[in-house]
Amino acid sequence: MHDFRTLARILEERGELYRIETPVDPRFEMPALMEQIDGERRAYLFENVKGARFPVVGGLLNRLECYGWALGTTPGEPFGQADLDARIEAAKLNGIPPREVASGPVKEVIRRGDDINLHDLPVPTYFELDSGPFITAAVGVARNPTTGKLNVGFYRTLILGNRLMAVNASSLSDLRRFYQAAEAKGESMPIALAIGVSPALLMAASCKLPPDHPEMDLAGGLHGSAMELVKCETSDLMVPANAEMIIEGRVDFSRKIENVLGEFAGQYGPETAPVTEVTAITHRRDAMFYTILAGRNPEHNTVGAIATYGVQRALVNTVRAQFPQIKAMNVFLEPKLGAMLHAVVAIDKKSDDEPRELIKAIFAAAGGFFPVSRITKRIIVVDTDIDVNDFQDVEWAVWSRVADAAKFMVIPDVESWELERCAKEGKGSLRIGIDATMDIEDREKLKRPIIPGATNVRLADYLKKPARRSAA
Repeated sequence: MHDFRTLARILEERGELYRIETPVDPRFEMPALMEQIDGERRAYLFENVKGARFPVVGGLLNRLECYGWALGTTPGEPFGQADLDARIEAAKLNGIPPREVASGPVKEVIRRGDDINLHDLPVPTYFELDSGPFITAAVGVARNPTTGKLNVGFYRTLILGNRLMAVNASSLSDLRRFYQAAEAKGESMPIALAIGVSPALLMAASCKLPPDHPEMDLAGGLHGSAMELVKCETSDLMVPANAEMIIEGRVDFSRKIENVLGEFAGQYGPETAPVTEVTAITHRRDAMFYTILAGRNPEHNTVGAIATYGVQRALVNTVRAQFPQIKAMNVFLEPKLGAMLHAVVAIDKKSDDEPRELIKAIFAAAGGFFPVSRITKRIIVVDTDIDVNDFQDVEWAVWSRVADAAKFMVIPDVESWELERCAKEGKGSLRIGIDATMDIEDREKLKRPIIPGATNVRLADYLKKPARRSAA
């Protein structure tokens, strides 16, 4: 498993990192360049950011192959979603607890008091209506007040002043529960932001884990060795000793601020967060500031997709357990389909009424963190000859096997989760069910053309291998 700097070096050595020497403004100009580079699935390093002390690096994890390289796969070796998901699941079963060390590179420079200035950091302002510059790639570290264990996650953070910031916690995050517990007691709480950490910890921080499953253990399992942690300067929190930078702070719940950032589904996301006073900043002497371009952009969406694996798996497991007649199921969650899940199930139906009844039942099912209907926009039922993992095949079924309007179900006014910004407060939004199965009477005339035995024939077995040249 490679660390943060090694992954950046590998990308540059492979010609997959653009090094920008020209001075750039972090407000809009740098994000405009980041968008173009990220769109090419390349990494970037801005050496000269106006008004800042540190260079900016990003785009390190904007496609799944990069995750494979971070995990030690050979360049050119196939590595997809299933491979990454399998690695994460294996690491969950073989977690390695972190170990404390006396010091580390992140302690090379320690800033406290008047030496703290968040404006020294090259934090971008991404979009025109953003509330200001946002830190997007920091791993937030807090302590679970119930278990006392460390908890990490990604939390967008707005810079408010030299020593003030607002660390947002969505309703889906563990940090929101920690905030609520501290505020209920009338207490402040410590928090730390780790910037430029091991890709293993970035992956672990993206996962949605049960409260009794520490992300640090998962990161150790992915890395193949224990995460080395060092104590903060101003709290008892433990942070990655190998990070590029740590921002320590104390959350004050007596002050809250509303803020807006362009989010993953291509919409602005409003949040309200308590104000945090920064108590210390520690960093490497040659620290690099890691950032992820927010909005509907490759690295943001690829990192965020890790969180969806658990949600998708929970939904699939729940639905298939309740409805054994389902032969195959897949859940799509990606920016081009908005912020909601789209579920596809394949059945070998016995009657034409079965798909509609199944759609109703699935929407009414419980799905782990939320009821299925709250997080699922659309359910499509297909025949077993359709590949539920191939969205083009599913779309073909919808537009090739549906002639009766009754096969489209519109369910109005369903309570939705906060990420569906178009949902009206107190009213919710619509849900769609589609019966894309063949009517039983049409099965013969709607058969798909197939080549018998095609799945057993491999082109590679028929291609001539180049003859070896004999040594001269």
